[in-house]
Amino acid sequence: MADFKLNVGDLAEDAVQAAVEAAFSSDFVYRSPRKADNKEVTDVLVLFKDVAIVIASKAQAVGNDPQEVGDSLAWARKNIKKAGRQVSGAIRALRAGRATHIVNPRHGRIRFDQSTYPFMHGLIVANHRSEAYNAVDEAPTLRNFDAPLHVLSFRDFANLASLLDTPADLVCYLDARADVLIPTLNPQVHEEESAFFYYLGQHEKIELLRAKNHGEALTEEDIRPYSEAMRKLVGGKIDREPGLVIDHIIDRCHESDPSLQPVHVGTETLSPTDPVGKLRIATHLGAIPRIRRIALGKRYRRIAARAQNLNETTQFLSMSKKRSDCLLLMASALPREKREDRRTELYRLTCLAKEYCGVERAMGIATEEAGRMGNSFDFAYIESEVVQHDPAGEIMTLGRDIFGDMSGRLADDFY
Repeated sequence: MADFKLNVGDLAEDAVQAAVEAAFSSDFVYRSPRKADNKEVTDVLVLFKDVAIVIASKAQAVGNDPQEVGDSLAWARKNIKKAGRQVSGAIRALRAGRATHIVNPRHGRIRFDQSTYPFMHGLIVANHRSEAYNAVDEAPTLRNFDAPLHVLSFRDFANLASLLDTPADLVCYLDARADVLIPTLNPQVHEEESAFFYYLGQHEKIELLRAKNHGEALTEEDIRPYSEAMRKLVGGKIDREPGLVIDHIIDRCHESDPSLQPVHVGTETLSPTDPVGKLRIATHLGAIPRIRRIALGKRYRRIAARAQNLNETTQFLSMSKKRSDCLLLMASALPREKREDRRTELYRLTCLAKEYCGVERAMGIATEEAGRMGNSFDFAYIESEVVQHDPAGEIMTLGRDIFGDMSGRLADDFY
């Protein structure tokens, strides 16, 4: 007979994983990764670009221990300390290469290379009720931690993940929290709201201070567009809905249509089932912050409507010199039976976009015109060294004819 009692720990991990996936998508979330000896490393591991977030989840089963019910902080003292040991041990194990493989429902079993993730955060999520408290005061052993450590209540973490619901936005917050908010504000568990709104209100100053401390060249003018837009977004003055176009594309980029055949363009063969390419695409799109996703989503709907009205292929190109990448959005009025023509054209235009923008990475996305938009998606991803072209030469002339002048067209870091 099944045990009627619920495993509160497992339920808490499920809830934390769901909150993490809301921000990062399941592409980058790994539940219960294990070492070579099959012992669990941590509850949840998030891997994105060069950052690893090691998460330990603790949940209080109220009523099991009369002493803990009587003292609202007794549970926290015991379990936060324990979680700190788990996270510290997990970070050491990951850095030492003792976790050789990790498992993800989308990607299956893949090799883990610790050198890919030089930046690590520890995160303890505690699902319990108590008065607000300073985690380090209650568990002094947390002071001696060899990575940035965050202790949040589940409610506060879930709220953060819903407001900062892209990897770029949430990782930036954790970085700022470690560098500025913890030393300056000493945020209490259960009171993350005040730290978050301080971050939002003082975002320009915080990022300038962080840039200075890290030896990066950044001005307030560089930061202000993102800061002002995020304040409007959180204040409900910007609609999030158009940005869901990009979220939807991320979810769809792993699909494999068995009817598609490899496309041959010159000496290149484009496989529609390449899993490594699909992960690169998901990572590239996942790095786009929410504000820029909203702008791109609006733009994609516009060119899809234009493709429908004109009954032709339309495109829009955005770029970032700082990141050395560009993104081509394409909407095609071609019928389904000419999808291979669409894929070939997408690859050719993505190659041209890379050369025209003079960047290291170029990604292209193609879908149908308005009315059929989203029935299918095709992708192209190209990464290679930058080649400088003569401004008056054929490549640059053709690029200007097709894509136009890039200035002011989603050409900065956030739009």
